[in-house]
Amino acid sequence: MLVLYAAVMPVVLLFCGIALDVGILELTKLRMQTAADAGALAAQLEAERGTGNWQTMAMEDASINGFTNGQNNVTITVSQFPAYGDYQGRYDALQVTITQNLSTVFMWTLNGGTVSVSASSVALLTPCAYFYGGGSGALTAYGVNVYTGSLLGNTCPLYASYGIDIEAPGQLATEAQDISGPASQSVLDGVVSFPSPMFNTVAIPDPLAWETQPTLSGACTYTGLTVSNTTRTLSPGNYCKGLNLTNSTVTLSPGLYVITGGATWSNSTVTGTGVTLFFTNGGGTTSYGQFVVKYGSMTLSAPTDSTNGGIPGVLVFADRNWVHTGAQDFQLYQLTNYYGDGIWYIKGAGMSIAGCKTGCGTVVTAPDYFGIVADNLYVTATIVHLLNNYSSLPAGNPFLPSGLPIGGLVQ
Repeated sequence: MLVLYAAVMPVVLLFCGIALDVGILELTKLRMQTAADAGALAAQLEAERGTGNWQTMAMEDASINGFTNGQNNVTITVSQFPAYGDYQGRYDALQVTITQNLSTVFMWTLNGGTVSVSASSVALLTPCAYFYGGGSGALTAYGVNVYTGSLLGNTCPLYASYGIDIEAPGQLATEAQDISGPASQSVLDGVVSFPSPMFNTVAIPDPLAWETQPTLSGACTYTGLTVSNTTRTLSPGNYCKGLNLTNSTVTLSPGLYVITGGATWSNSTVTGTGVTLFFTNGGGTTSYGQFVVKYGSMTLSAPTDSTNGGIPGVLVFADRNWVHTGAQDFQLYQLTNYYGDGIWYIKGAGMSIAGCKTGCGTVVTAPDYFGIVADNLYVTATIVHLLNNYSSLPAGNPFLPSGLPIGGLVQ
């Protein structure tokens, strides 16, 4: 019996030791996956801020979680275009891979004493423009550069539920164009710059469906208001049957402006911070109308919080019952200037942004973020910078709370 015990005991101890080694490796793998996930999310958030430090931040978050590049046989790589996996080659995908060579106590009898453990995680940049229309395309660009910027000086992805129509000499320049429909639904006659659109992607629901829609309540503050040839400051309230500006300089005080019947701002300079414009038909009491801004200057920014009744991050909100039927419902036409943070949340409506064929140099941009949720967008002879640095909003990116199947950690 003693002889048998003596013979069996080393084998038992070896297998116990191997089990211990395996447990340590599994624990390391679990910790490593957590660090990779943290690094990928850090890369995504920093890339969307447009600082250019997304690789550094990924390394720092991985280090906080116990894995530092170059220490303890740890190697960390942070890159775009994952080399493998479900998101291989995608420009809007940021991948963090952590590898560590670990020495074992008992497994050396089987593998020479060293085991390589690896974990990887991918985060997708959150789109800052969403187009849900069909027919001839959800996004049309003609004679235009459509830019987006946040990652490496460019910017955030675009999503279209149907297709895009780029006609010469149009150009679409963005980090990613995700299209849930097939390639046959798109027309690419113009210059579609890097990267090429990705078709048949996962459908993305309304990213702001969670946001409470304003209502027209109480008496009309103004009815059919027209401001002409003057300088004036307006306050939040109910603007029934139109808010029209002509040859004027107008300041909008912070808050929510409920507008029925549409609005036309012509040859006017409009400024304001903390502003949300809500367009509705007053429950059927009037028409939706159109919102047309032409020949003037528009420097408006959305609220950062709801202190004055506005919607954080949202500059323009169209009634969800709005259905696009013909001419573009929201138009920016030959403006001398457009500048200001804000999302245009007009999911059921169409939008057009047009400059002059020559000499206007129209640029639609913002200091930090400019997003669009619309039925469709038509852009011609102008430059549009779509940005998604939402660090100025206490609640962060408004597009994230909706649980999108794209944007954020995916692997």
